[in-house]
Amino acid sequence: MIACIQMKLSADDYRTQETFEDKIFDLMKRTRQQAGKGQLLVVFPEHIGTFCLLCNESAEVWSSGSFSKAVSKIIKAHFLSISGYRLFRRQSWIRSLALVKSGEAERIYLSTFSKAAREFGAWIVAGSGMTRWGQTNTVYNSSPVFNPFGELVHRQHKVHLVDMEGPEGLDIAPAPVNYLSAVESPFGRLGIAICLDAFKEDVWNRLQDLDVKILIQPSANNGPWNEWQKEDWLNSSYKAVYSQKRFPLAINPMLVGGMWELEFEGQSSIISTSGYVSRAQTHNEEEILVSSLV
Repeated sequence: MIACIQMKLSADDYRTQETFEDKIFDLMKRTRQQAGKGQLLVVFPEHIGTFCLLCNESAEVWSSGSFSKAVSKIIKAHFLSISGYRLFRRQSWIRSLALVKSGEAERIYLSTFSKAAREFGAWIVAGSGMTRWGQTNTVYNSSPVFNPFGELVHRQHKVHLVDMEGPEGLDIAPAPVNYLSAVESPFGRLGIAICLDAFKEDVWNRLQDLDVKILIQPSANNGPWNEWQKEDWLNSSYKAVYSQKRFPLAINPMLVGGMWELEFEGQSSIISTSGYVSRAQTHNEEEILVSSLV
């Protein structure tokens, strides 16, 4: 069975490590109940790990009226360590914050999904998050994959970034397209194209060369799900699988809901060469799509 999680973003789920774990375990429990026993692949949306940078911060941070104000308060709270990256390594404030908090945020993010994979006996593509690459100054938008033993078996970095992720936003680094690789799994070879990557010909070509059987597109659309956006979204996984038959199957989970002024909308879907296997009924509410492999 495969499951596509349309997760609804809420500030309350990121206040502490415990609240984040509770959220993920609740979603996994509901997913396992729907899927029944047996092998299970669960895919979460893009950027759900990024907001772990906010976990365990003070009440003052959480009382902020906007995401930018919350970031400013976090920088102020960790000023000495963050300013070191800013002044001596010449990194932006937001990247300096990510570099300083990456250890704690990544621990919370990865340990939660490792536990969930073991607890529910599932393969999990844990969406993605803004994480530091080793001990370098590079920060990628990376998608981790866990096997049912809770082992981190793969990380895929995003190649094509949207404005929110660029120098004037989260200041994430784009990965070279040749960093794309496939994941061996009982469901077939998995290829992860994070959000915008699934719109791009160079990504499709690379994943085709790797003989990918399931195209996975964790997404977070930070804009209204209007008619233009719905139409444009057909140029991603839907086009690659249904229109061009490049891959047998695609799973496209989308983040919905919001945190302060950040709002995300979209309709998650599972797509085969015959069209939609399953599609979310809403563009702004939490849903779990479960299907057998087709």
